[in-house]
Amino acid sequence: MSTESAGLALPDLPILRLRLTIRLLIDAFLPAYKGAMLRGGFGYAFQRASCLQACWGRSHECTITPFCPYRWVFETPHPSDVAHLHDLRDVPRPFVIVAPGDTRTRYVAGDALEFGLTLIGRGVEYLPYFLFSFERLGAMGLGRDHAPFRLERVEALRPWQPTGVVIYQDGQVLQSAESLPFIDAAAVSAYAQTLPKDLSLVLLTPLRIRERGEVLRTFDLPALVRAACWRIDALATFHGNGRWQVDYERLINAARAVTVEQVQTRWVDVQRTSTRQRQTMPQGGIVGTAMLRGVGIDLRWLLALGSLVHIGKSCTFGHGNVQMMNLEG
Repeated sequence: MSTESAGLALPDLPILRLRLTIRLLIDAFLPAYKGAMLRGGFGYAFQRASCLQACWGRSHECTITPFCPYRWVFETPHPSDVAHLHDLRDVPRPFVIVAPGDTRTRYVAGDALEFGLTLIGRGVEYLPYFLFSFERLGAMGLGRDHAPFRLERVEALRPWQPTGVVIYQDGQVLQSAESLPFIDAAAVSAYAQTLPKDLSLVLLTPLRIRERGEVLRTFDLPALVRAACWRIDALATFHGNGRWQVDYERLINAARAVTVEQVQTRWVDVQRTSTRQRQTMPQGGIVGTAMLRGVGIDLRWLLALGSLVHIGKSCTFGHGNVQMMNLEG
């Protein structure tokens, strides 16, 4: 069921934020930015946790796609009866890996590493597969040394809080699904109304968006809003209860009316190697801050939801992590 805030209808798209703690079992060298490492290995682990061995590496031959967890999470099909977004080449996945802020590269046996995982819409239904897959990934290992690890703890975080409830500890599931702290439309609306009109927008991880076919290398609030609208619409269409009925242009025009000051952003080059496509792929984007003055309630709502699901390209790798801060601290 949707609610409304200042005339903006909110999609029915439940979200669950998790924090995972893993414990390395050997000394290891890991990349400074760990989003691609976690996402890449996790994809293989998820398929091995959810599919028969005969399907490994052959998901395109799947005959039970409507019931296959791997296909729905990693290769979400585009139903022929969904005319909306018919030209979409890559359906967004119903999860985001929130890359750890820890940029060190050398670890010793026994070191812990924390990172986030956000499940979106239908992705929440596959929570057991996500947990089991990270257990499997622990045996497969991380980084160039394939360093094994143990999944030690998983915590379901309360809405916009750094703490929550422990749902997994040392191989044991501790919490029932009925009591998990989901974020729904009402929670997003309530949070957005606590935000002031003057905000600091922080781009924590590379924001990679296109405008008129070109990857933007400078901060552009209307383009960011357009990308957020597109992503939320696609997530609601394929992983929620149907498309998001919203007037993109009204929100984009509202973004044009916002005063943008003190933009301090820079371009960060990021590359990842796709094992499946056997090529190096660019994932660069902009990071930094911008001061926004006169942000209306609808845009605050949009940015609040965007901060949960991320914005732009490569969100499953942790890119597009956009957060808001009060200018007054």
